[in-house]
Order: sequence, then structure tokens, then C-alpha cells
Amino acid sequence: MLNEYEHLLHKYHTRFLDERLTGFGLAGSPGFYLLKIVHSGPVKMNVVVEDAPFHKSQATRAIMRLSQCGLVDKTIDCADQRGFVLEATEAGSKAGEAVARAVEEWDSLLASALTAGEIATLNALTKKMYLKIKNYFEEEKRS
Repeated sequence: MLNEYEHLLHKYHTRFLDERLTGFGLAGSPGFYLLKIVHSGPVKMNVVVEDAPFHKSQATRAIMRLSQCGLVDKTIDCADQRGFVLEATEAGSKAGEAVARAVEEWDSLLASALTAGEIATLNALTKKMYLKIKNYFEEEKRS
């Protein structure tokens, strides 16, 4: 990590979202997955899991929890009987709106500390780091 503030921001980000989403049972990663499912419409579970920044086992548990809470319907994929298709229920779509609002509030809170130029610089630097790390892991696969 570049500095201790990244860890502290992560801690406050988690706290911020947990405070706003606890009533929906979406504290932690389930909110992330719900938002992806709501925005994707019916989507194959493996697509959601592969695109996520969390470990596969955590994704599976989070999606199972969303299904148990009645926020996501999980059905067998007709095209591939080994997989599943995920779709937000009506309650899941409403909860997804709360997740989206909480994420927007967090982004606004962070952005309020920076000028437009600083935001542009931060985005450019973050992209540069992302591309470097992405390239590193692609090179690792080829080795």
C-alpha cells in the first residue's frame, strides 16, 4: 500500500456503507453484488463472481445470502446446467437503489474534499496504477 490513509479510508468506507445499509441486511460485500445484479439484469452467476474484487468463496456466500433474503432469484442456467442465473427481485431492486444512493453519497463526500483538478489527477494516477497491476498479473499468467 502507498500509505496508511488508504487503510483508514477503507475502514470509514465500510462503516459509512454499513450504517446506511444495515436495515437491508447488506452490510459488506452483499451490497456490491446486489448492485451488479440489479444493473446487469438477468446475469450468469460466474460473470458476477469473475468481475468482483472479492474471493470466489466470499462471492458465493454473499449471493447465497441475497437469495435467502429474497433480494435475488437464483435459478439454474438453461444454457449450462452447471451454472446459475441471477436476477434481482422487486425487493432487491429497491434495496439496490439504497445501495446506489449510499455509494453516491460516499463519492460525493470524498469529492467534496478535492478540487476538480485534484479529482482528475487522482483518477489518472489510479488508472495508471491499475493498468500496471493488470499488466503484472497478465504477465504472471504467461510465465
